[in-house]
Amino acid sequence: MLDISLGENLKHLYIHIPFCSKICYYCDFVKQILPKNKKDVMKYLFLLIDELDAYKDRLNEIETIYIGGGTPSCLESNELEILLNYLFKFKNVREFTIELNPESMNIEKLKLLKRYNVNRLSIGCQSFNNNLLKSIGREHNIDQSIKSINIARSLGFQNISIDLIYNIYGQTDLDIKTDLEYINKIRPNHISWYSLILKENSIWGKIKKSLPENDIFFDSIVNNGLKKLKYRRYEISNYTLDNKESLHNIGYWMCNMFAGVGFGASGYEYIGNKYFLTRNINNIMSYNKKFEELSIKEHYFNKVMMGLRLISGIEMTGTNEKIWYYFYDAIQKNLNNGLLVFKDNFLKCSERGYEILNSILIDFI
Repeated sequence: MLDISLGENLKHLYIHIPFCSKICYYCDFVKQILPKNKKDVMKYLFLLIDELDAYKDRLNEIETIYIGGGTPSCLESNELEILLNYLFKFKNVREFTIELNPESMNIEKLKLLKRYNVNRLSIGCQSFNNNLLKSIGREHNIDQSIKSINIARSLGFQNISIDLIYNIYGQTDLDIKTDLEYINKIRPNHISWYSLILKENSIWGKIKKSLPENDIFFDSIVNNGLKKLKYRRYEISNYTLDNKESLHNIGYWMCNMFAGVGFGASGYEYIGNKYFLTRNINNIMSYNKKFEELSIKEHYFNKVMMGLRLISGIEMTGTNEKIWYYFYDAIQKNLNNGLLVFKDNFLKCSERGYEILNSILIDFI
């Protein structure tokens, strides 16, 4: 196993909490039902801290922290505090995000997060239709979503993001328009609105054959509706109201190096003059890091695959100039067919290109 203390300093840190009180039907993230034995939860948290310690000084310049899952908010306050207390020592953090579900948010936990400098909340609303929420396996309802956002704001949180899903089975265009009406009332600072995908490790992925054929239709309603509400689309599925883009996720999309800590967490690291994808595997209570060394082509492809998701695209200056020459034929083909645009040193998708990005990427493989 490589010594993770010997790589370059990192700017981004992702921490995975794999526990959930219930498994949603569409989810294929690494997760398990929250253990009834609280000793198991504590053991996992101390494994996280051991892994964080193994990075030594490489985390001293961390600028963004993101605690995701799973459902981090399903932890008790005293359990959350163990992790938050450890992370409190990082003083350069500009953005500190945690994922929360409405049913497991409360004033006590929110006050705790505030005390430990968490400054961005990502709330899993998913839909503002109670029937649809039940159909996808969620435990909360509309009232809980609104209440949780209002409480967070009353405590001084000024950067609140919500997650939504479209193209759910049984969902109609009227449901999407209702979601937009709720957004207009709530005015979250940021929205991540993803199309449903059938992932093979999800419950639905194992029993459903296909998705509803509303993806492009609903995508158009979402984009046009949010534009009317003054939200700015800065990534294929992400929108901001007042320039509160997710700094952490922009780091992903720009292929910056980041540490992934916790069972199932992935990272992207530069160690010993080589690029590695990392993933923590094996057992939730005894995991270890797997390192996948990337070729230059794989590294450049990752930059293209992630960077083209950004509306601004990829700045083709500095080290990124090499991408232009490495994939010259693929770039020229898609410039000529109008799927890519090159302007002011940025390579990006055209409006049509965003709709068929996966087809564009085939030319780069």
